[in-house]
Amino acid sequence: MRQLIPRPWVLQQPILRVVLGLTLLAGLITGLVVPFIALVARERGASYGTVGLMAAAFMLAQLVFFFPAGVLADRVGRVRPVVAGLLIEGLATAAFIWAETAEAFIVLRVLQGVGLSLVYPAMRALLADITPVPRRGEAFAAFWGMLNVGWLLGPALGGLLATFVGKTPLLLLSGLGEMLLAVPVFLAFRRFGAGVGVSAHSERGSFRAVLGGALVAAMLLAFAFEVPVGIFSGIWSIYLKELGASDFMLGISYTTFSVANILTLPVGARLANHQPRWRRVTMLALFLGVVIVGYGIPSVPALLALGAVEGAIAGLLTPSVDAYLSTIAGPQYQGRVQGAYTTAGIFGAALSALGSSVLYAYGQWLPFAVAGVTLIVLALPAALLMRRSERSPRSEEVLEPVMR
Repeated sequence: MRQLIPRPWVLQQPILRVVLGLTLLAGLITGLVVPFIALVARERGASYGTVGLMAAAFMLAQLVFFFPAGVLADRVGRVRPVVAGLLIEGLATAAFIWAETAEAFIVLRVLQGVGLSLVYPAMRALLADITPVPRRGEAFAAFWGMLNVGWLLGPALGGLLATFVGKTPLLLLSGLGEMLLAVPVFLAFRRFGAGVGVSAHSERGSFRAVLGGALVAAMLLAFAFEVPVGIFSGIWSIYLKELGASDFMLGISYTTFSVANILTLPVGARLANHQPRWRRVTMLALFLGVVIVGYGIPSVPALLALGAVEGAIAGLLTPSVDAYLSTIAGPQYQGRVQGAYTTAGIFGAALSALGSSVLYAYGQWLPFAVAGVTLIVLALPAALLMRRSERSPRSEEVLEPVMR
């Protein structure tokens, strides 16, 4: 039967199976408490302003630490930042059970942001290290798929557990789970020799050579893609409630995106392996911008349908961008590249989260119109820079992966 139904390439690689399995666990464990941190703070007397500052502090920490964390991953290897990040984020999550003041809630969200900053660029750089260049689209798509499954199941499981044990024990469970996850991460990567260090695979030259149009294109796309995310973290729930959506429909609005995204990621992975990517990225990004503008339609069924369309487009688009990004530099600078990319993205999300409420006051449709137009406007120069980068000899000088 196994011969009749061959496994996907990513599941045939032992190290990738380990990475994807740990990614699924990380998404599941962190997803347990995503819906409840703000609720716990409110139940303990935190104001709406404090809850807003908690969200801003989480994003600000990532904005500040993503790039330095990428530099650190290049200098000391991928494993140490991932282990340290899991420990820090886990400790911060567990410490919420003792938090009582606004200051404590905000500081703990900052620490969670620092922990995530250490983990995310290092994991993305590790994927590039262990995957051959022609297969990186598939690897990144599988990575996103595992995260999405974890984030899809985690909140649902967390809601079920909170019903029986309460929110406070759930915070402790999630925090301990993250800290314990650091152990198999360290042991597994040490066994395979992955992400221990990259100095032996260094490129000549300096990181300044990477700071050209190729990286600028990726950063423009990261900023543009995350602007709508800032809206969803800011006014999305309020928008749906004012349109008469129930709590169930609010939850479904996130589920439709995730399910459609998971279904199209395998197709996106196959497409990502084919160059040139700039035409495909341009068309999908423009289509995505139109969908974001469409969120201004004041109809809950229409918004749910658009959520599924957005998730499907993202599934087709994201692997191509990730595959392109991973070919900008070799292992010596891969952490910096991933850190710069994620920093641009979180900057777009943070700016959008702050500005969406202001725009919303002038019209429910306005934040979505601005976000969609911004995506379209930034996608065009990014596409031109991608085109030039993919046609240049530099794009073929990527080092082979550290692990074979």
